[in-house]
Amino acid sequence: MAYIINFDQSNKADWTFDITAVDADTGLAIDFTGAAVTFVIKDENGCQRLSATIGSGITQPVGTTLEFKFTAAQMETLCPGAYKHGAVYSLNGEINQLMSGTVSVYDGVAQI
Repeated sequence: MAYIINFDQSNKADWTFDITAVDADTGLAIDFTGAAVTFVIKDENGCQRLSATIGSGITQPVGTTLEFKFTAAQMETLCPGAYKHGAVYSLNGEINQLMSGTVSVYDGVAQI
């Protein structure tokens, strides 16, 4: 079972968010320790525009939390518009869809 999450995000600022997830069968928080995680953003043509993995854009502050971060410089590569995103993780020999949805990127106008 995947979470469907939709975001609005500026293309002139850092984009940081945390995810925790609950196992649908047990009701317990998922411990991502030792998991491989991939998060991808694709444009309307299905072309990958940004990606992150643990150690490269994804950190794990605690076992049950994943923190995703794209810098303002990375976000600036995205033109205003709607993009698809998705994340999967592999743990204990299983690959699971963590989330999917859209990110609506808007022109943040001002930048440093």
